[in-house]
Amino acid sequence: MQYKTNFDNLLNGLSYTSNPSRLVSKNASEKTVQLFEYLKSIYGKKHLSGQQYLQEEELEDLVYYRVTGKLPAVRGYDFMGVSSCKKTDNQVDRAIDWAVSCGGIVTMCWHWYAPNDMNDYSKGSSFYYKTTDYDHKTCFDISRAVTEGTAEYDFIIKEIDMVSLELRRMEKLDIPVLWRPLHEADGGWFWWGNHNEEHRQAYKKLWYIIFDRMENYHKLSNLIWVWNGQNRCMEVNPNTFDICGDDIYSQIPQDHTSQKNRFEYMKELSHGKLITLSECGYIPDPDEMKRDKSMWLWWLPWWGQFVYQTDGWKPVFDKNGLPKVSDAYMGEEFLKRIMNHDSVITLSDLPWHDPKKHTLPSALRNNLERLGLNK
Repeated sequence: MQYKTNFDNLLNGLSYTSNPSRLVSKNASEKTVQLFEYLKSIYGKKHLSGQQYLQEEELEDLVYYRVTGKLPAVRGYDFMGVSSCKKTDNQVDRAIDWAVSCGGIVTMCWHWYAPNDMNDYSKGSSFYYKTTDYDHKTCFDISRAVTEGTAEYDFIIKEIDMVSLELRRMEKLDIPVLWRPLHEADGGWFWWGNHNEEHRQAYKKLWYIIFDRMENYHKLSNLIWVWNGQNRCMEVNPNTFDICGDDIYSQIPQDHTSQKNRFEYMKELSHGKLITLSECGYIPDPDEMKRDKSMWLWWLPWWGQFVYQTDGWKPVFDKNGLPKVSDAYMGEEFLKRIMNHDSVITLSDLPWHDPKKHTLPSALRNNLERLGLNK
């Protein structure tokens, strides 16, 4: 008999008072608990530097390493390639290499590709955007997706199980994952987002299906749940997340402020849980965060143009073949100061990082060798 989420039983079982000091997963492995304890120990005192990646070349590392000699402590990857609608990529393999070979912290999001035509996933458009300026988008119906007996429901269960198998790969290697599904849920751009009240209720049901299936069916032991709903109308039970995340892409040039107002709003939604800047365009200044008491746990600039200069989608290189720092979002002097700040934790600052054991990321090593900079 296929496992199905019983929402009444699930929510009744989650009706106890939330305890921010403990992980919500009852399956959590020792190493997952240890990471959570570390996060709690630095929260409000220091910030983990982070960076999101997509392209296999990972040119972002060349920028950080060349300019500062350091690398971010948290690395973001995506399950977008684990899909019935899209060719697979190697992001999970790279996340595993980062954790095992480099000793870094992994956070995973999921740009969830969904089909237009439920009878043929190869026909028409398959995408994660529902409203977009792109030529392709999806009309996938989240309300049908949480309704048993529909093709959409069968699709989401299949996909959740596919991602769970990838998380199991990480679990077997004892890799804790800062897991951020259904991100930016308050916006209307993703098919799981906030389009109307019906969608809001369907989003919450989908969140509970993912949580229940991974926690109680697959019994994954390596997840630290990051809720990225960003709005009170998208709130889910606090016993289904450990960290409250906000994504901020300021339209103000060089906006390295603490984003105090957003931090204060996240405090209202967090139920006392840790608060993080799960995506950003601009890195907030640690001095301003301390002054404003807006101590985001980590920050995670998006990939590409937010780190290095681009011409369209193509990176811009200097005469030595190195990607040029994105002055619009970072700038070399700012990056040097931030990555060497007393309250900022980089990869080499992590207490378990061992320079004798851990290596640089493979893409960075390859790029340094290619440029003759590996000595």
